Amino acid sequence: MPSKPNPVSTWREYFASMLAMPLHPLYAQIDPYLPKHGKALELGAGVGHGVLHLLKKGLDVTAVDAEPEAARILSERAPQATIIESRFKDKDLPSATYDVVVAGFSLFFLTQQELSEFWPRLLASMKSGAIFAGEFLGLNDDWAKEGYLGHPEPEIRRMLSSFEILHWQEDERGGKTSQGTTKHWHVYHVVARLR
Repeated sequence: MPSKPNPVSTWREYFASMLAMPLHPLYAQIDPYLPKHGKALELGAGVGHGVLHLLKKGLDVTAVDAEPEAARILSERAPQATIIESRFKDKDLPSATYDVVVAGFSLFFLTQQELSEFWPRLLASMKSGAIFAGEFLGLNDDWAKEGYLGHPEPEIRRMLSSFEILHWQEDERGGKTSQGTTKHWHVYHVVARLR
């Protein structure tokens, strides 16, 4: 099944706009908890800002993105990473392998059924004590209203019941996308440690 369309543009335009953007501030929340060595998995890696950051921190990074344009950019920017062109829900996840998993603005491209099937596999791929970081769409986000996967806060907390929450930020505000499109944002930014 093909990826759900980018809600604001073509993927090529989106990736071009993202190359000019800085590293997302969530990585500053992740950094204190990163191991000095280990394996990281970046889901929906995009243009690779996070991949490059994790590589600089000494981690062995596997970057997954379904879009060929992302794989091309990642190959140029982060050749030392393992780059997989695939929908991450379709990727085989080895058991108890990853020390860090980042799903930045990517989980909401799954349907509820896909996420329900993927989430337990993702947890099983993480080592005890592994760090998860990522975003979940709140119900008031414009994209959730357009059919992308949004969650009420209690549902997100249930999904994270096996984790110690290290950082939790609910961000609801008017703003713009990376390409300047007006958008109402409602996003939960999370960093958590698997117990």
